[in-house]
This record gives sequence, structure tokens and C-alpha cells, in this order.
Amino acid sequence: MITTLLTGLAAGSLIFVVSSGLTLVLGVLRIVNFAHGGLFLIGAYFAYQFQGGAAHNPASFALLVVAAGLATAVIGVLVERFLLRPFYDHSAESMLLATYAVLLTMQGAVQMIWGSSQHTQPRPEGLGGALTLGDTVIPRYDLMLIVVGLLIFGGLQWLIYGTGFGRQVIAVAEDRYMASLLGIDISRIFMATFAVAIFLAGVGGALAAPTLSMTPNLATTFILYSFAVVIIGGFGSISGSLIASLLLGVLASFLGTHAPELADFALYLPMLLILFFRPEGLRGRGAGREVVIA
Repeated sequence: MITTLLTGLAAGSLIFVVSSGLTLVLGVLRIVNFAHGGLFLIGAYFAYQFQGGAAHNPASFALLVVAAGLATAVIGVLVERFLLRPFYDHSAESMLLATYAVLLTMQGAVQMIWGSSQHTQPRPEGLGGALTLGDTVIPRYDLMLIVVGLLIFGGLQWLIYGTGFGRQVIAVAEDRYMASLLGIDISRIFMATFAVAIFLAGVGGALAAPTLSMTPNLATTFILYSFAVVIIGGFGSISGSLIASLLLGVLASFLGTHAPELADFALYLPMLLILFFRPEGLRGRGAGREVVIA
């Protein structure tokens, strides 16, 4: 039971790392960014390329994850500047199609560079295997994912609430026109927010790489989970994204262990219930609770 719970929390933490960036983009830029899944994919393959098939110690693996996140963020900034920014004044449908086109382009680029066959990446030395406490088996990598997820949540809370940049982000998310009258550079906030979001996507990809077999189709899988998190947690709510991610991870873990015939419903059933009973999400606007971004 405890092992299943921890496995679910680890999976949820990984989903949160990826989906928190999508939440930022939705809350500030107000765009449905399908390209987020492609950038997650690129982060995973960057980590695979940087690692070179060798198992690293935890310190060097941490540097590898950050490097993959930064490299992905650079690509994300270029995508925002040259591919997405021209569509900001167009309809939401045009932006949606543009981001979906970017997703398909990234999948094609990954397939062209790394091929369509499965790639695997070893877990770092010291984070493989498991700890045994009585009858409970706790994978070390799962514990690391949980800790990283909580650290990123705390870092985002600090960034939004504890810095001048965060206050500008909130102002832009609430009223772009008024923020511009106050002298805030809207384009700079958009680019910086997008860079942070894509850095998180790249970090999520790098952390996911040792846990699964990588193929170009991975982008579609994680963008579905990310949108599910946004729907369940509420648009623009970082805390809602954390709750939704952990909920989905734990539900998938328990269903996969105790009711495998229902495992395929772990993603769709919570979304259906939320859309039916609470369409604004668990912590979205109108819920009478904290709304972090918008």
C-alpha cells in the first residue's frame, strides 16, 4: 500500500514539473500551448544525449538535468519570439493551430535526429534500486522525484509571490493594458514567463528520461496529462496543478496495482467529474480560493 502510494506521488510529482510550466503559460499568455509537449520531448532527448549512455552520480545528474532544462529553454524562447509572438493578436483558434504545428514539427525533428526506435537511459548511480523498510519497498528515484517536485513548487511560489518579477507577472495576468500603462514591458514578461515554463518542461523531460522508453510519441502522452492537470487544478493555479498532478499519479498507481482493467480511466474519469461538477477546477477562479496567477 505504501509503496503504491509513493509510486503514485512520484509519478504525480513528475507530471507537476511538466504541467506547472503549462499552467504559467495559460495564466499569463492565455494561450493553449500544444508545443509544450514537444519541448518536454526535446528536454528528454537532450538529457539522453548529454548523458551519453553512462550512469552519473547524483550531483552530475543534477547538472545534466539543469543543462537539459536550459538548452530547452533557449529553444523555447526562439519559438516564442519567432513562431508564436506573431499570432498573439490573432484568434485563439489560430494560436492553437500554430502551437500544434510546432508540436508536430518538434516530433518530426526528434525522429529525424534520434530515430523512431526506443531509447533508454540509465538511472544515476546512487538513485537506482530501492530502500527497504520492513515490508515496504521505496524506490530511491521515486523519493528524489517527490523531493524535486516539492522544491519546484516552493520555488514557483517564491518566484510569483516573493520577487518583483512575480508581481509583474501577476499584474500582466490580471490586466495587460493596465500593466502596460504602469510601465511594465509586456513582451519581456511574456518571453521570461515562457522561458521559465519551457525550462520546467525540459527539466521534466530530463527527469522522465530514466523512467521510461523514449519515442517521439512521448510528447503527445505528456501534453494530455498536462492539460488534464490544468483542467482539474484550475487555469493559472500552481497549487491546483500540484494537487491535480498528485491526484492523477496516485489514482493511476492504485488502479494499475489493484484494478488494472480500470487503469486506462485514471486520466479521463477525474477530468469528466471536474468538468461536470466544478468546471472552473479545484482552485480556479470562482472557487472562492487562492488563485496564483490568473
